[in-house]
Amino acid sequence: MLEFIVTIAYALLFIILIRIMPFFRLEGFNKNALSGIFILKVAAGFVLFLVYTYFYPDRGSADIFKYFDDSKIMYDALFTRPLDFVQMLTGINNDAPRFEVYYNQMNHWHRVYESNIYNDSHTIIRLNAIIRLFSFGYYNVHTVFMCFFSLAGLTGIYRFFAHALTDRKWLLLIAVFLIPSVIFWGSGVLKEGLLFFGLGMLLWHTQLLIHKKNIFLSLLMIAGAILLLMYTKFYVITIMLPLLIAYTWCSLTSAKWSLVKYLTVLTVCLVAGLNFHRVFPGYNFAEILIQKQHDFMALAQSVQSGSAIAMEPLEPTLSSLIYHTPVALYNAMFLPWFFQGGSPLIVAAGLENLLMMLFIAGCLIFFRRTLTHLPLLWLSLFFALGIFYLTGLTTPVVGAIVRYKVPAMPFILISFIIMVNIEKLQKFLPFLKPKKDQTNKHS
Repeated sequence: MLEFIVTIAYALLFIILIRIMPFFRLEGFNKNALSGIFILKVAAGFVLFLVYTYFYPDRGSADIFKYFDDSKIMYDALFTRPLDFVQMLTGINNDAPRFEVYYNQMNHWHRVYESNIYNDSHTIIRLNAIIRLFSFGYYNVHTVFMCFFSLAGLTGIYRFFAHALTDRKWLLLIAVFLIPSVIFWGSGVLKEGLLFFGLGMLLWHTQLLIHKKNIFLSLLMIAGAILLLMYTKFYVITIMLPLLIAYTWCSLTSAKWSLVKYLTVLTVCLVAGLNFHRVFPGYNFAEILIQKQHDFMALAQSVQSGSAIAMEPLEPTLSSLIYHTPVALYNAMFLPWFFQGGSPLIVAAGLENLLMMLFIAGCLIFFRRTLTHLPLLWLSLFFALGIFYLTGLTTPVVGAIVRYKVPAMPFILISFIIMVNIEKLQKFLPFLKPKKDQTNKHS
């Protein structure tokens, strides 16, 4: 009962913040819109809690619990050895042998397959340890906090695109906030909520910086967002950063030759990344990618995952990475199929894929001949394809693919929303017309 009261109290506090903070005011929507979406996210987070409590009861392997449980070991140090808590939280000199007393009690501080890339599990464990300062150790309070972070990030993504897509704001709202997998996986105590927060803050404050608004704050938020993404999912920032450089280039010059500008930046960054190990020998990104796939395949085989798929091992050559591109994109974009069956989560993901394909087909049917907002189109399309590619290339388990591709889902839909002829679509679906247009029609 006490957990319920505390959870509701924090949810009400965040609803008040959402209703009074200017950042959450979306032009064309009343202030109840995001409050309602936040409540929906909290409900989804609670459903996720129930699913993993009653249908996947192995708490030690459940992502929503394992980092939360490990954070208690770190948090408890605050009351016995406060300096140890601070050092583990900040990472300052926390590799001394004496800290193994804490880490050995955690199940997920150390990875099964270690590498020289930062272990992003540390980030979510540390975040949970911070939230424990306010949560009294109640799991569902952590869910409410993560829902707020996720909503703030999604709001930043929406605002980044909304300035240009004023005539299709309803479609944009659906694409950003209401994709089922984004609601479900982005509302739990998982890394996806942090990813959306980091992406949203990065995109929105880049837009503000380009327009020279709140320059100091924007620079600070951009730096913080980059660090957060680096320590949450490194590959996400490696995909987004070159795209933002190209977008800024287009914004400060013109949209003319925007595709050439994007391809130029991406080519330079790709060549630099493939040769990074020549300067820093410990960081061969191609080999790290291949090792990631091999480790994931070994892990899937050891736990005998029911949704594992056959995957051909990568080889340490550029030709191998190119050769596997079609299969990687197919796996990430189309699996699972709704008729494949499996667990309820897999079936639900398959139905979502079907709806996504129908929506994309509709956008292609009403495709606009003369495209506008090309810099935004290339950013959203290339980011989505980059996430799909890396997910499909390294992940041999359909259940994991469903989660790992979630950050790409809003962006792939936004790409096609930019491409669609909105006037023709509104004739086919009249409810998408702005109210003032419908009013004028009857006047």
